[in-house]
Amino acid sequence: MGNLVQKTLIEYDEFNPVKNLWRNVLVVAIEDAIKLKNRTIEFKDFHKDKTYYEIEYVTKPNRDFDGVCYLANLDGNIVRKKINKMMKDMEDNYGKDSMPKMPWKRLYKSNGVDRQTDRSHTTMSTM
Repeated sequence: MGNLVQKTLIEYDEFNPVKNLWRNVLVVAIEDAIKLKNRTIEFKDFHKDKTYYEIEYVTKPNRDFDGVCYLANLDGNIVRKKINKMMKDMEDNYGKDSMPKMPWKRLYKSNGVDRQTDRSHTTMSTM
């Protein structure tokens, strides 16, 4: 039992540049799909009958994606399942007020910032 725990700890402590490279490839592919999915959700009318390879690459089963996941030491089916769930959540929650309010909007609307200017004060001295 001690060897199993030690092997597991060593496996995660070792730096593996090849595995990290393929994980970064996955990160970029997923980021591209998320950005494009967000645009397609935002502009539904324009994108309604179009299909995009970037989204299909990470959401539909294919050998290339599974190969990249294998090289990244990840299970492609689990990664794809989580991405599909996230994409579905993006569609379901679009337009809802699920995002926190932006702090600069609160500052902009506050009394201290949105006050009327006093014409007697100038920001630049007269020459």
